[in-house]
Amino acid sequence: MRKLLVSLALTTVIFTSCKKTEISPGLIGKWELRHASGGWGHDSTYVAGNGNIYQFNPDSTYKLYDNGALTSSGRFHIRKGNNFQVPSLNTIYFDNSAYGDVIEINATKLTIGTTIADGVAYEYVKIK
Repeated sequence: MRKLLVSLALTTVIFTSCKKTEISPGLIGKWELRHASGGWGHDSTYVAGNGNIYQFNPDSTYKLYDNGALTSSGRFHIRKGNNFQVPSLNTIYFDNSAYGDVIEINATKLTIGTTIADGVAYEYVKIK
């Protein structure tokens, strides 16, 4: 009986410690890539109208376009404070992946990247 109680307690802690956050209304819309940096000296700037777009919808679905062509779509969710290196950062997960990316958002800029050394960070600006 004691093992059962301990197992139930651990399961409860695991499932309640990383809660999904509400989708920020500021995230909803279309975001176009403007800058990518990191990796092995990777630093690229993208002009307006380049067609590299994330579209986030209120029903937790997304579409990813590369040069205007749809390359990926599915579901996403965000967890607050779920980054093991920087616990205060939010993490976005696409299509039930076990691996997420750090996400930061303000009124005009969206950054999706990683805290891992030599990882790439992508900066987007809101277009709609």
